[in-house]
Amino acid sequence: MNITTQVDTQKPPPQDRPRYILRDATFALQPQPPIDYIIDNLITNSSVNVFFGEPGSKKTYSMLSLAVCVASGKSWLDFKTKQAPVLIIDEESGERRFSRRLSESIRGELCDTTSQIFFVSLAGFKLDSDNDPTILQALIESTGAKLVIFDALSDLMDGDENDKKDIQPVFNHLRKMAEITDSAILIIHHSNKQGGYRGSSAIKGSVDLMVQVTSDNGSNLINFQTEKNRDGEKTAWAAEAIWSEDQFYLKPSIRQPNETGKSETFIIQYLTDNGASYVDVMLEAASTCTPQGARQALYSLKRKGTVTRTNTGKRAIYDLSVRCKPCVNLL
Repeated sequence: MNITTQVDTQKPPPQDRPRYILRDATFALQPQPPIDYIIDNLITNSSVNVFFGEPGSKKTYSMLSLAVCVASGKSWLDFKTKQAPVLIIDEESGERRFSRRLSESIRGELCDTTSQIFFVSLAGFKLDSDNDPTILQALIESTGAKLVIFDALSDLMDGDENDKKDIQPVFNHLRKMAEITDSAILIIHHSNKQGGYRGSSAIKGSVDLMVQVTSDNGSNLINFQTEKNRDGEKTAWAAEAIWSEDQFYLKPSIRQPNETGKSETFIIQYLTDNGASYVDVMLEAASTCTPQGARQALYSLKRKGTVTRTNTGKRAIYDLSVRCKPCVNLL
């Protein structure tokens, strides 16, 4: 049976909670409950989390797999989950495309219409508006969701994600939303050209967990790498994406860090052989790795000090750093 839930978005529900409660040392020293995980050792209740990656990294499909596993109480890859309703706010795919992807993920996990997954597509929610955070909070409470996925950050704000004064209110709203509803908020976000997350450094400072998702074009391997984990240790894991007819699912895989090493080796070898070169020329010449992998490797080597930019302007030229020549055997 299909259930369509409509929420009145014209008038925000009244606020019935105090703005703050004054606590004291007695309150702080009373026995505290253990950390409550939605995803063991990864995502907790009352948390704000970001998974970011480039287009084509399969981050949305990966998060739909995660959503289905939480809704059904199944393990996601090698992580145990705590069964709970899931709410997804889709501001990127649209109802038709999103429904197809979600249905593939539900069938891929051998689940059915009993899965407690709710979603809203292209409602135009803005986390930096006056009323929408309140409406979203009411929506979370009405569904009982304990995992709430937003796709994607750039579509959920009118301000500039590179500007702290614009991005900080967004994450302040998300933090309050997570605390009041005791839910795990998960934001799908895009990476920048250097391979890191896009936007202000305030994003990383505002979240409990940040995970980078990478996958080469044409490859079914997906690598996950924690950039920050406030309640646990940084870790890395991998999955293989499986599409079969009208199904999609992930299965655990062995992480292949050598992909990065292979790309870095290509950059070093190319600069050793050709000297200072334009970035676009190097990427076009990538033979032992993908252009995407070569670009990420270039910026990784820049951060390490192995390569350096030698010009200014839009068309960048890079060369091996003087202290690294020759360094073809560096890796």
